[in-house]
Amino acid sequence: MRRARRRHRPGAGRARRARGGQPVSALVRNHYVEARPDRRYGLGHAALRLGRGNHSNVELRARALPHLRGLHHETWETVTLSVLVGRERVYVDQLVSPREITLSVELGRPFPLHAGASGRAILAFLPGDSRESVLSEPLERLASHTVVDPADLRELLEAVRATGIAVSRSERHEGAAAIAAPVFDSHGVTGAMGVCGPEFRFDEDSLLRWAPLLKTAAAQLSRELGWR
Repeated sequence: MRRARRRHRPGAGRARRARGGQPVSALVRNHYVEARPDRRYGLGHAALRLGRGNHSNVELRARALPHLRGLHHETWETVTLSVLVGRERVYVDQLVSPREITLSVELGRPFPLHAGASGRAILAFLPGDSRESVLSEPLERLASHTVVDPADLRELLEAVRATGIAVSRSERHEGAAAIAAPVFDSHGVTGAMGVCGPEFRFDEDSLLRWAPLLKTAAAQLSRELGWR
């Protein structure tokens, strides 16, 4: 998650650059392209991995966009869409907050499921064996409040399953906060919709106001994707 100081309108600047104009060096660093001996570039392993689900991701983004716009209008914060890729999640779309102090996310970069609201919203609804497989691996501490104890994380995941909402503060990025809800398709959990921003704006009143909006948007999108 990246901090941006100024935004002149939703989706401008850095968000647009993240979608289509990243420098080649950033794509190489995140393994979407790789340099060849002939000085040309080919697809990296991350691009190939995402490519296998590209058609479904395009459909997901198209269906999600009206719901993201609605959340964006209601919250004035950055809203995001993540998808499950293997044992990680990847941001595939965002609408950046128009506020002067805001956050944007890095599209296309894999993130662990145990850290942050969007990851936990997905992890909570994975099949039990898949969830335990993630919890059995060493859990990396990314920020001061990253939950790395499997027992503590299991309790949090149980709460997410009970409420349908995950909340995080300084778990993946210091000073950042987020609230997220899972998105399902006909096969099960496929991603998450989230709202993120500076921690000082994510007080309890804001979270209580945004939670039902987020749950409704995620539920509507899930129905459109075939979840029953």
